[in-house]
Amino acid sequence: MPIHAPGPRPLPVLGTLLHLRRRGLLLTHLRDWRRHGDIVAYRFGPVPGLALAHPEALRHVYIKHRTNYIKGLGVESLRWLTGQGLFTADGTLWQSQRRMMAPHFTVAATRNYAPAMLAAIAEVVARIQARPTGAIFDMQFEMMRFTMDVICRTMFSMSVADGASRLSDAITETLHWVGVRGLQLLRLSPRVPTPANRRFVRALAQLDEFLHGLIRARTDSGELGQRGDLLDLLLQATDPESGRGMSHQQLRDELVTVFLAGHETTAVALTWTWALLAQHRFARDQLDAELAQVLAGRDPNVADLPALGHTRRVLDESLRLYPPVWVNPRFAVAADEIEGVPLAANTVIMPMIYAVHRHPDFWPDPERFDPERFTAAATHARHPCAYLPFGAGPRVCLGMNFAVQEMVLLIATLAQRFHFSLAPGQQLDIDPHAGTLRARDPLHLRVEHRSGG
Repeated sequence: MPIHAPGPRPLPVLGTLLHLRRRGLLLTHLRDWRRHGDIVAYRFGPVPGLALAHPEALRHVYIKHRTNYIKGLGVESLRWLTGQGLFTADGTLWQSQRRMMAPHFTVAATRNYAPAMLAAIAEVVARIQARPTGAIFDMQFEMMRFTMDVICRTMFSMSVADGASRLSDAITETLHWVGVRGLQLLRLSPRVPTPANRRFVRALAQLDEFLHGLIRARTDSGELGQRGDLLDLLLQATDPESGRGMSHQQLRDELVTVFLAGHETTAVALTWTWALLAQHRFARDQLDAELAQVLAGRDPNVADLPALGHTRRVLDESLRLYPPVWVNPRFAVAADEIEGVPLAANTVIMPMIYAVHRHPDFWPDPERFDPERFTAAATHARHPCAYLPFGAGPRVCLGMNFAVQEMVLLIATLAQRFHFSLAPGQQLDIDPHAGTLRARDPLHLRVEHRSGG
């Protein structure tokens, strides 16, 4: 017999929205998961929702029955920001866009972006090198600046110093609006001039002005195809099946999506990685040993990536504990049943990646930082949906190769030159209302210059 999922008692009209808004969906669900189990029922006003925390349930949604689970209502707030970009599009539009963009994000294509990444890394090294040993600085700010520099260099052939840095605040504002609005019963259009909506509209206008301006400048310059950056490639991209290219509006939506993924989520991942290394001497010592053996004092390049196994495992374990995209919602087209639990059509499905990455059946001592969880043998033996910081199935993150290459190169470069420790009084709490898994506070680290670095 089918069973019904347990969950907090819903209120009339509001459902469980008040229950979720007190501490945010992430932190509230962690408590509810421990109380109710791997499938927890919520109600967003009249709309039913299920939060899933078991890998087999996620395989059902992302892979086995993926045609029944679209982005739909689950990303309605995000669509005000990204439009019909790859992350939020569905159906034939998504398929066409994926076909046009996929060739530019393969492992081989990603290697072409290495010079821009290494140039941005050199800027980070110079800024930290200028600080004396013992100086305290905000690593979160540095990582946000670095990832924005990388995405500006690879997408637009410009550095962050050319004026794009002002967009960081705009991105933070828009993502905060998306996160808060997702738990509101009455989701007003941004055109309704509430204080929060006015801030969102201003920030969105900044992003649009920047991106549309770059598109117009490139198409009007007569230089199309000469720079070889992502903007060039996407302006010339065509769907191999239909032969159609992107409209300027669709291009804008894809640029926002890539900009957010390439800047925000990568910076969040790197920030948590440095916080973890600062707390775990054993992992740092293993990292030092690998870098000494593989690099012997020289800076890394893409040819070194296969040999930097422990560096990659440090990153993977950081992404397990702190996945920047901690929930990746779907919307049920038709009624279905997941792990014996029936669900109606139009149910919001919330795969809780943060909880899945801590499921004790798949991750012994789940709160412990242990990069050796990601040896080849351990990874092969694990459930394929127990670890999915980049998603799973056909909609796995298109920029995964790009992000991993960028992050491993940065970690290897900085770790060889510097050691970092937490500043006194540093807090490491999650911001429960951010759109990604941001830390609530800046990450203040103390820098120590390594000999020869």
